[in-house]
Amino acid sequence: MSKIKLFIVEDELILAHDLKAKLSDLGYEIMGMDTKGESAVETIAALKEKNQEPDIIIMDVKLADSMDGIEAARILTENSNCGIIFLTSLNRNDVFAKSFSLKPYAYLFKPVDIDQIRAAIEVANYQRNLEITNERIISELKTEIQHRKSAEKEKNQRWQERIRAEQKVNQLIKQKHQVELDLINRELATSSIFISQKNKIIGLIRKDLNRLLKKGKVITKKEVTEVLDTIDENVKFDNDWYRIKAHFEKIHPGFFDRLREKHPQLTPTDHKLAALLRMNLATKEISHILKITSPSTEISRIRLRKKLELPKGTNLVQFICNV
Repeated sequence: MSKIKLFIVEDELILAHDLKAKLSDLGYEIMGMDTKGESAVETIAALKEKNQEPDIIIMDVKLADSMDGIEAARILTENSNCGIIFLTSLNRNDVFAKSFSLKPYAYLFKPVDIDQIRAAIEVANYQRNLEITNERIISELKTEIQHRKSAEKEKNQRWQERIRAEQKVNQLIKQKHQVELDLINRELATSSIFISQKNKIIGLIRKDLNRLLKKGKVITKKEVTEVLDTIDENVKFDNDWYRIKAHFEKIHPGFFDRLREKHPQLTPTDHKLAALLRMNLATKEISHILKITSPSTEISRIRLRKKLELPKGTNLVQFICNV
């Protein structure tokens, strides 16, 4: 176990040398001795720079020159880890009042018994070491807490980034599924319309052909013309619109009611175009169903935009899909 290092600040030289001799005999290491507060502060600061700072300073309260022992102890307490033991012959109350805020380890009043000062040194050194150990532990705990907070913060940031990434992926997957669903609905709707039209035409043609076969005569040109007229008549979109509309409203219930409520200025022809746009059909497909040219379909789209009073940059199909 290393020796306790002492520094004596006492302006009575005889007492100072006597203390030094007795304390050395007791096994303490005397790092220095001074009679003035100013020079003692400078000497101890120099020892600290060399990592030779004393453990305990025995400080006389009353010193020569302008700096007394209490002021010197205040400076040393602020700038070092030395423990202070005050040594004085002054009135106890005065000493306590002036030095209490410095929290010295002990007060010794002259004349001092060597056993008394030895006990004070041992207790002061034990308490000082305990405080230093506590401060070190607290500092280590604060550092550990800071490290854990930083690690937890980084972990939370990584989790948040992962959550955001997963949300983005889920959103993209959802968008993909929606696009696929829209495509399926579009294909189903278009197929249903054409299948419905085809079935009706086939049924009418079958009916006419059966009628002709039952007659048992040679089929005339006029009768063939009548069958062709039936075909031409039934491929027109207007003739089958009521069934297409019924089919459409099964997929998009309430669409026409909402469209009429929000935009009463629209005509039945506008409703048909809006329905085909809601089905996400391309211009070519719409032109084929309406039996008009693609430029005419584009003109119809422009007219519908004007009636809906859509601002520039607003997507017509997206607007109709939100009806």
